[in-house]
Amino acid sequence: MTRFDTATAVSPSSEGRFTADLDPGYLIGKAMNGGYLMAVMQRAALEAAPHPHAVSSSFHFMRPAAAGTAEIETDVLKAGRTVATVRVTLRQEGKACVTGTIATAELDAGAVPDYAAPAPQVPPVSECRRYDPRADVENAPAFTRRVAQFYTEESWQRLLGRAPEPVPDLSGHVHISEEDGGPAADDPALFLPLAVDALPPVVTVFGTWRWAPTVELTWHMRAVPQPGPLTFRARAGAVNDGWFDETVDVWDVKGTLVAQSRQLARAGR
Repeated sequence: MTRFDTATAVSPSSEGRFTADLDPGYLIGKAMNGGYLMAVMQRAALEAAPHPHAVSSSFHFMRPAAAGTAEIETDVLKAGRTVATVRVTLRQEGKACVTGTIATAELDAGAVPDYAAPAPQVPPVSECRRYDPRADVENAPAFTRRVAQFYTEESWQRLLGRAPEPVPDLSGHVHISEEDGGPAADDPALFLPLAVDALPPVVTVFGTWRWAPTVELTWHMRAVPQPGPLTFRARAGAVNDGWFDETVDVWDVKGTLVAQSRQLARAGR
């Protein structure tokens, strides 16, 4: 069992209710990373649902969560033969931190897409830059030891503010760190909710990194990923009036589109 498996584990406490011990290694500053919280909540939802994959998930973030004990409540809204829908809420000290609705189903690992957008031309991990623009933020180095991030040279220059124009478009690779089990971790599907929200906010290209809290994030699992590093592209369509959107697409080592996400967030503050 990898550290990621342990860090996202949930234990049943009563019918439809679970407890989790949120790992401080996934803190960003003093708040738990949102993708990590989604991964924990997904584990609880899949325990409650009759199907093994979270195919469509939508989360609202109401307040930051801290390291330590959390309670997770699940409510199966519908349990169909093809799709089951679960409402899930993560609380600390009785207060809701994140609430979500997860549609579960079973994807065929051998399915061949009728059509899928091709993966971007991203150099291999060995030719990308392993970099964390949040290195001066309290506890951020611990997070980068949990999640390995690699950026193309163009993205690297944008993150450092050295690009001719600050275009909010980043690409590279992401995977569970070698310390935590590496890219060949047992069930890469469990890593997907963290993968779509593990990267620095795309608005980082406009200045130094600052906390950019997510308000709402929806993501879709499009295929069962093969073990190995995931390729990503993250971009924004608009940054306006203190708000920005962020779209992340993720492909596995076979070039199969495995996840898509879109979130609305507050610009860094």
